[in-house]
Amino acid sequence: MNKTEMLTLFVLIERVYPGFRIKNDIVQYYFSQCQDMDFDEAMGCIKEHIRKSPYPPSISHIAAKSLRNHLAATGFETYSWHEEYVLAYDIS
Repeated sequence: MNKTEMLTLFVLIERVYPGFRIKNDIVQYYFSQCQDMDFDEAMGCIKEHIRKSPYPPSISHIAAKSLRNHLAATGFETYSWHEEYVLAYDIS
């Protein structure tokens, strides 16, 4: 993702969540963390988050969701530790 794409995401978040404000130092930090993310996946994650939550998404939420989507698209099966725990708990 390039800086223009990332700013597009920030503008969307800022418009939907009035308490969210873009600051230059935050933009630099987020950009360093988001360069490897796919813009379309990140946008999809943000739109899904907007439908479900009254709070702005964190970068870790977007990155984790984007990574899960990428792994699923490449054929890797993903599951959470909670699913593993529930399965182990149900067996015993």
